[in-house]
Amino acid sequence: MPLPPQDGNGAVPGAGLQAFIDVRLKPDADSRSFLARAQDNPAVRDAVHVTGPYDYLLNVRVPGMPALDALLHQLKTESGALQTQTRLALR
Repeated sequence: MPLPPQDGNGAVPGAGLQAFIDVRLKPDADSRSFLARAQDNPAVRDAVHVTGPYDYLLNVRVPGMPALDALLHQLKTESGALQTQTRLALR
């Protein structure tokens, strides 16, 4: 399969980054408010409540690393996230 055209840094123009963010909420955070805020964010493609050590799994698409950093900052400072773990999709 041929590779898509890339810019000088090896990135596919317009593709952005897809990431999966595990979110653990602060003990006093309201789960419904967090979900509403996440779903209102255009970068969040899907947000699901999960079992295990984290409360939510977010599927996000952002233009690049600065936007991902800003999203993570917003989740922690404004949306009630205590801890996040981020994985980047490679394909």
